[in-house]
Amino acid sequence: MPAGMKGTAMVNNIPAGRKPPNRKKTAAKTSPTSRVETRDNQDPRWSVRHLALLLKENATGASLSINEMRTLKSVQGSVVFPAALRYAEVLAESEAMATRTEEPAATQLRTLIRQRVEVVDRWEKHHARRLAEARQTGFVTERLSILVVRGIAGDKYDQALSAVLRQRGLQAEALSLPTGKLWNWLAHAGAEQFHGLVALPHPVRRLVQMHDAAFLATVIADAKKLQPDANLEHPAVVERWAADAVRAEEVLRSARDQAALPLRRGVSKSQERSTTKSLRAAADAYAMAAARRLTADLLLRDLRLQVEQTYWQEPFQRFRLARQMEAAETIFRAEPALAVQVGLASAEHRETCTRWSARNPCLACAPDVITVVRERMASPRPAEPVEVPAVVPAAASPPTAGEPSTAARPTCSVSLDSFTCAPTGGGLVGVTEVRYDDTTGRFGFAWLTAYGEWGTGDGQAVNVHDAWLQAVCSSVLELGGGVARTQVICRDVRAASVMNHVLKVRLIAEELGFPVNDRTRELLAQLMKCRGRASAAANDCPEHHRGVAGAAQLADLALDAQQAGGSAALAAAPEQISEAIRGLAQATAMPSRENDDGARWLPGGESDAGEVSWQSAARKAQISGGWTSLPAGLRAAPSAMRRLRLVINHPVRQSPTKTTESEVLLRRIGDRWELHGVLWPKKLLPGTLITFRWRVDQQLITATSELRSQPHRVDDVTYQHRYDIRAVTRDGAPGAGLGGEGLNLSDGGWVMRTLRTLGHLSADGSAILAEEALVRNCLELGMPRSRVDRVHPAVERMLTKRQLGRVAGSIDANGQPSHPPRPGETGAKLLRYVPRVERLVPPPPESAKHFGGGEQVVGGFVRRLPAGRQASDEQIELHQEAVRAKQVVNRPLPDGYTFVRPHRRNR
Repeated sequence: MPAGMKGTAMVNNIPAGRKPPNRKKTAAKTSPTSRVETRDNQDPRWSVRHLALLLKENATGASLSINEMRTLKSVQGSVVFPAALRYAEVLAESEAMATRTEEPAATQLRTLIRQRVEVVDRWEKHHARRLAEARQTGFVTERLSILVVRGIAGDKYDQALSAVLRQRGLQAEALSLPTGKLWNWLAHAGAEQFHGLVALPHPVRRLVQMHDAAFLATVIADAKKLQPDANLEHPAVVERWAADAVRAEEVLRSARDQAALPLRRGVSKSQERSTTKSLRAAADAYAMAAARRLTADLLLRDLRLQVEQTYWQEPFQRFRLARQMEAAETIFRAEPALAVQVGLASAEHRETCTRWSARNPCLACAPDVITVVRERMASPRPAEPVEVPAVVPAAASPPTAGEPSTAARPTCSVSLDSFTCAPTGGGLVGVTEVRYDDTTGRFGFAWLTAYGEWGTGDGQAVNVHDAWLQAVCSSVLELGGGVARTQVICRDVRAASVMNHVLKVRLIAEELGFPVNDRTRELLAQLMKCRGRASAAANDCPEHHRGVAGAAQLADLALDAQQAGGSAALAAAPEQISEAIRGLAQATAMPSRENDDGARWLPGGESDAGEVSWQSAARKAQISGGWTSLPAGLRAAPSAMRRLRLVINHPVRQSPTKTTESEVLLRRIGDRWELHGVLWPKKLLPGTLITFRWRVDQQLITATSELRSQPHRVDDVTYQHRYDIRAVTRDGAPGAGLGGEGLNLSDGGWVMRTLRTLGHLSADGSAILAEEALVRNCLELGMPRSRVDRVHPAVERMLTKRQLGRVAGSIDANGQPSHPPRPGETGAKLLRYVPRVERLVPPPPESAKHFGGGEQVVGGFVRRLPAGRQASDEQIELHQEAVRAKQVVNRPLPDGYTFVRPHRRNR
C-alpha cells in the first residue's frame, strides 16, 4: 500500500456494548509456536503471521496493547498489511472447518473480510489517482511532421526508427507503452537512469531463468515456508510470480479441502488429533498462498504504475520524440523533396487550421496533410505556397483501369512485369482491386496472389472508401487471415488505415473517418479475431503492375457479373489470369543454391494408403513467420486453401514432452505446398529437424522432434535435438534473418555473415567462398561501402585466430566454388568456414547436483579490461551473438570492456 494511507479504523475495532474477552484465554486457544516464531523476526516482510494473529484477536474484540497497536499502524502503508488481513481471513475460515463451530468464528471471518475489502479498495483508489497524475505530467506533444512522414514512408520509416534504436542497444518496442514484460521494458527504457537496474542478484537471476514447472514448484514451496522468499518480490520476477501465484493458491486450497474431508465425514477420537494437525498445516499453507497472491497482485500494480510514470515523464517523452525525429531525418536525407513538401504543408496547415495550438498541434489533421503532400509529390510542377483550406477534402478514388489520369505522374522504377512494387510484410500477400459504381453504390472486388490464387466478390457500399474497406476485409478473411499471417495491398489509404487501426485497438468506433454500412462493421468484427495475423498496406503507385492489372480485370468482371453474360465471363477469365501470374512467379523466382529447409520425403513417405511423411529443418524465417514447407513432388494433390490441425511434440530432457497445437492453412506456392499459421514450440532452435506424418484424406498432421542421446554444442549453441548442420550454418550467421541496412556488425561479423549466408554449403555444414568475391558479396548483403578497406584485414585476423581457413579450390563456369579443386576448372583461393561441433555429456539428474563436485556452467558476462586494452573483433561478435540469443542485455559493448563467453569450470 502506498505510503501515507491511513486505516486506523481497523485497529482495536471492538463492537459497542461488548466486553473485551480475556486476553489470556484468547491466547490459550492459539498455537503458541506461531506467535513466538513470528515475534522473533523483526523484518516486517516476514511478519505476516504475527500481524495476522493480532488482526484476528482484534476482530474478536480483544484489546491490543500499545506496542501492538503501534505495530499495526506502522505497517498500514505497506503491502504486508492487506496480505496479513488476507492470511487471517483464510486462517479463520480454516479454523472454523477444523473446530466445526459457527460462532464466534463466523463473526470474526466477516470482520476480517470487511477490513480486507476496505483496505484494498482504498489502495486501488489511491493507485488510480497516482496513475491519473502520471498520465498528466511531463506531457510532450507529437510533431505533425513526424506523423506525416510516418504515414507516407510507412515501412521505410519503421526501418529507420529500428536502426536508430539499435544504435543505442534498444528494441523496436522500447518507445511504446508495454502491456507485458514490464521489467524488461524498464531495464531497457530510453531513460539512462534505468540502465543500472539490469544487474540482477544471483538468486533473482536464477528465478528468471527457471523453467515453468520449477518456478511453480518454487511458488508453492514459498507458501509453506516460515519466512517467504523475498526474491519473488523483485520487480524482475513479480510479473511471473503474480501469474503462478493464482495456480499455487488453487493447488493449496485443494490440499486444504482434501485434509478437511475426514473431519466432515467423522473420525474416531484417536484419529481426530492427527487429522486436525494435518488440516492446520494445510490451512496455514493455503492461507499464506492467498496472502502471497494478494502481495504479488499489489506489487505488480505498483510495477505497472512505475512503468506508466517512467513512460509519461518528460525526459522519456523527449527521448522518444528525439528518436522519432532522427528516423524522420533519415528519411529526409534520402528523399530531400519529401522533406521540403512535408515542411511546407505542415507550416501551411498550422497557419490555416483553427484547431491548432502549441498544446494540441491538430494531430488529428495528419491524414489531411498526408493527402496534400502525396498530391504535390505526384505533381511534376515545383511546389509553390498555396492557400490551403482548414480541412483538406479526402482524396478521391484512384483511377480505374483504362481511365485517363488527371495529372502526369512519374513512372515507377520497378518493372511493370513484376507482380507489385509495394514492400510486403511476409506471410500470405495478396493484391486487392475494387470497381465502384457511384450511381448505384454497387462494387465488385478481386484479390490475387503472386502464385495465382484468386477470389472475387461484390457488395453494396455507402461510398468508395466503404467499398475498399469491405473488399480489404473480405480479402484478408478469404486468404486465411484468421490462421496465418496475411497482408493485403490495396490502393486506398483510408481503408487500409481504418482496418489496421481497428486491429490495433480491437474496437470499432462509431466514427471511422467516413460513413460505412452494417456489412462493413460485420466484416471488421470478424477481422478483430485476426489481430496479430492480418494487416493492410496502401500502395498508390501510378503504374498497374501485373498483380494490380490482373486483380483489376477480375474486379471489372465481378462488377459486371450481375449483367447478362457477366457470370460466364467471370467463370472463364480467372484461370487464364491465374496461369499468367503463376508463370510470372516461376520466371522471376531466384534459383536457390540448395534446398532452403532440407525438406525431403522419408523412405516410403508416400504410401498407397495416402499417408505421407517427410522431414525438414525448422529455419529461422519459418519459426518467426509461422510456416513450413512440404518437399516438392507431392503425388496426392489435396485441395488448396485447406485448413488442417497440426500437433507438434517437442520432447525436453528431464521434463514432460511439450505439445503445441495449431490450425494451419495448406497453400500451393508454385510447384510446392506450404503450411501457414504454424505455432512452433517455444525456444525451438533454428535448424532442428522435425518429422511430419499426414494422411492426406484426414485433417490431422503430427510432427515430432527427436532428442539426441548426447547434446551437441555448435558454435556455443547447445542442441538437445537432432538438427541439420547446413541450416544451422545459415541461420547461425551474424545478423541472420535481418536486413543488411543498419546492421551493427563488426568487420569480422560482416565477413562471417557473408561467408555463411552466401557461401557454397557442404554436407558437413562448411561453407566456401572465393576470396576475390568477398567484398562484392559483403556489399550485396548491406555492408557500408566505407568499410570496404577493413574487410581483408579482418579476414587476416580471423585466419590467425582460426575462425576461418584459406584453402585451394576452383571455380566452374557457373561461378560455383569447389574444394578440393576439380580438373578443368579455374583455380582460386577460397575462404572456408567449418562449424565447431562438440559432443556434450548430458547434465546429471537433479538429485545428483546436491552432492557437489563436477563442473559448473558459467553464463556469458561483460568484464572490464585493464587500462588501454580493447575487446577483439571476435569478442565483440560473440557479445552480439549473445545479445541476439537474449543471453545478455541488448546494449553495445562499452569501450574498455570485453565479453567472456559461456564456459564450464570445476566447482
